[in-house]
Amino acid sequence: MPEKIKIRVAEAQRRDVGRFIVRVDADDMRKLNIQVGDIIEIEGTKKTAAIAWPAYSQDQGRGIVRMDGSIRRNAKITLGDSVIIRKANENPAKEIILAPTSSRVGHSQPGLET
Repeated sequence: MPEKIKIRVAEAQRRDVGRFIVRVDADDMRKLNIQVGDIIEIEGTKKTAAIAWPAYSQDQGRGIVRMDGSIRRNAKITLGDSVIIRKANENPAKEIILAPTSSRVGHSQPGLET
């Protein structure tokens, strides 16, 4: 069983945009031992991850993986590029760091100062 495959990138359908899923051919999912909902690694110029979902019936056997613009930007790839996909090794996070998106803190009560 191959550990990874090289496949061509296609545009996600509208209903998949923003859901961080990629549509993968059923045969490719079997080859990589990927189940629906598994996390897969996508390797373009950079690496990113997404959730595996089965390809639409009209895409079966076409040798494509459908993903949205956010996933493509994260992997630094464009439509028509070839990428390597594989089942991701999922490890629990050791640490999660949260940071504010702005250093400005607003207030609405008189007497409070920032």
